[in-house]
Order: sequence, then C-alpha cells, then structure tokens
Amino acid sequence: MPNDLNQKISISLPAETIRYAEQYQREHDLSSRSEVVLEAFKALRDRELIEGYKAWAEEFRNNPDPLTEMGLNEGLEPSTEDTW
Repeated sequence: MPNDLNQKISISLPAETIRYAEQYQREHDLSSRSEVVLEAFKALRDRELIEGYKAWAEEFRNNPDPLTEMGLNEGLEPSTEDTW
C-alpha cells in the first residue's frame, strides 16, 4: 500500500475501535491498520454515493423529466433498414 502519494496522519481513537480495527485487519488479511482506515473511508464514500443516488431517484420520481414522460417513440416514424 505505501506509495509516494500517500500522506501520513495521526489520529486518536478509542481503544475499543483500535481492537476492532486490528481484528478486522487480521480477518481480512490486510497488511496494516492504514488499510483498515482506507477501507472505512471507501465505505463512507460508497454510502454517500448511495444516499446521493437515492435522493436523485426520489427527486426524479417526484418530478419526472417531461421528455421521458412523452415516451421513447413519440414523434418518430417507423423505419426499416431500407430507409436508412
């Protein structure tokens, strides 16, 4: 995991959280506690994306796009390969 783009930080966590992180590290065969923290940040980002998509879907459901409400074939004439 180490690379030149990584930055080292120091954080303070409750002992119980550290024990959980170490247990998680062992159970998931991660090479360091830093990888555990990275996994936690990825999970937070994923949760935020999911919440954003859910909010977007709810907004779309409540306020549908008028273009999609018309239907996909609205105003289009049927065609065949011969008319291309």
